[in-house]
Amino acid sequence: MTASDLVGLVARGLLAGVFAFAATAKLRDRTATRAALVASGLSPGLDGSLVLVEAFTALGLLVERRTVWAAWVACGVLVIFTVFVARSLARGVRAPCPCFGSGPNAGPISGRMLARNLGLCAIAVLATVPSSSGYWITWATAALVVLGLSAWRRFSSRPAMP
Repeated sequence: MTASDLVGLVARGLLAGVFAFAATAKLRDRTATRAALVASGLSPGLDGSLVLVEAFTALGLLVERRTVWAAWVACGVLVIFTVFVARSLARGVRAPCPCFGSGPNAGPISGRMLARNLGLCAIAVLATVPSSSGYWITWATAALVVLGLSAWRRFSSRPAMP
């Protein structure tokens, strides 16, 4: 396995974990997801579509072995999300973003969110490197990302100890 194989596999795992976590978070509180979509000027009917796109993108990143079509889909989805965030910022819209579900961690659209999305776009480009072996690395990385994001969400929403 070459270094570029490893970079591509880890990038796919990172993206798969992020997309899986985002889809699951939206499914857990569909009412809040719809409300955030409406506040952002989008149709509340997108809540189901976004979940499907994110879930199938994550699945594609995990199971495809010989091609990188899911990595290119991830690039496209992330570019669309990033353009939406940039456009919202330019228009002064500071609605809550349902990126990773609702709750205390769902902040308003911000420059920080734009920077995060640009970073994810860069990772998506790295994920387009084809690899022929070592897919366990992608699965392991995705599992670690989902566990890490789940722990972050759970523990960052708790009040601080006195």
